[in-house]
Amino acid sequence: MLFIPRGIYKPLKTCYSVERSEHTMNSSSSSSFSLANHLDTRFSATAFIALVGAIICAIGIYTLPETVSGKNSPIEYAQLMLLILGAAFCFTAKQRPALYRVVAFLLIFLLLREINYGRTLACFADPADPNKFPKWKDIPYGWLAHVFVGIYLVTLAAVFILRKHWKACWELLRDYRLPLWECVILILAAVCAQITERFFHNDRIEELFELAFYSTAICIIWRYTRGKLRAAGPADEV
Repeated sequence: MLFIPRGIYKPLKTCYSVERSEHTMNSSSSSSFSLANHLDTRFSATAFIALVGAIICAIGIYTLPETVSGKNSPIEYAQLMLLILGAAFCFTAKQRPALYRVVAFLLIFLLLREINYGRTLACFADPADPNKFPKWKDIPYGWLAHVFVGIYLVTLAAVFILRKHWKACWELLRDYRLPLWECVILILAAVCAQITERFFHNDRIEELFELAFYSTAICIIWRYTRGKLRAAGPADEV
């Protein structure tokens, strides 16, 4: 058994107690993560714009004809314009430009996906049926499109990981509040689009929900690329 003289034991015990209490305080403060401190619950101007866009799309479900949906339709053109606008916001971002360039190329991928990587452009439509397009297997070297998509996505993921852009994403989540109402509208639009696609098979309603999703996403992108975010923390510190 280790013998420690009384005169040395008491200072050691006091020092250990102080260190233990400090460690407990630090642990409790670090573990007391409050979600409320990282959510922006204010109904901002972008939330209002996103809500108006969603309401317009919801009204369109009951008022617009089926001809407005499908390939090379007004709804699809509106989606493409929103994606181009979002990419422009990302390419012109002043803060964290490298991260937002990755987001811009992701939006470009979504744009290419909307037009099936060029296969469903109006110039390739069947003259007898404007909604009929050739399949990749019917196009010379059409299989290269799938190779291009794979290389594009792998390159994008590699840049995101190797350039450590995930750290910048974590810093944004840690230091700034997440726009709550825009995210709620975004999630609702995405869920409704998936439900419509799987269970109702209505292209017009699905495309309108996708339009609401894209319009809300662009509002969120604008806030992040333009620094229109609130700092995280208690309300009295913001």
